Amino acid sequence: MNDIYVTLSGNVTHDPRQFPLPDGSRVTLIRVATSRRYLDRHTQEWLSSPPTFFAVRCYRGLADNAAQSIRRGQPVVVHGRLRIREFERDGERRFIAEIEATSVGHDLKWGIATFEKPLRSVRSSAADRERAELERSTLDWAQGGGTALTTGPADNLAALEATEEITWSADERPPADDRLAA
Repeated sequence: MNDIYVTLSGNVTHDPRQFPLPDGSRVTLIRVATSRRYLDRHTQEWLSSPPTFFAVRCYRGLADNAAQSIRRGQPVVVHGRLRIREFERDGERRFIAEIEATSVGHDLKWGIATFEKPLRSVRSSAADRERAELERSTLDWAQGGGTALTTGPADNLAALEATEEITWSADERPPADDRLAA
């Protein structure tokens, strides 16, 4: 199927509404009104065409960013796939133009804006390795093969005593390792 991509500029008519989808992702709905300005050559006056309304759907990261950034009355530029949806209301067949947005932003022809990258939880490969090591040492500890704490034997003993999970009598306490004692 051939998709038709459109770019439109207009004003947001309602605050964005965000809804969760069954797979856990989110969709944000924005309604945008556009109208064309033109010069009437007979009267030499600028006129506006009647507004056309578009429903704009944003998915995933764009949905979150649009919900936090866009407000009613703000001028926006939207780029995405044009979809014509058919529905029936009061026995009458109707159509609505929807844009499945790939990009949404403020129209800087009418004002200024600043850009801020959202904080996303992205784990690095070093964090993945550290997590895997922690899980391995915890598994070893659970199976009786060693301690789960990886800072060192003297620190592990002090940490266990500090949490009061273990108490030692004078004759049970393991000897201190001079190399690890600080």
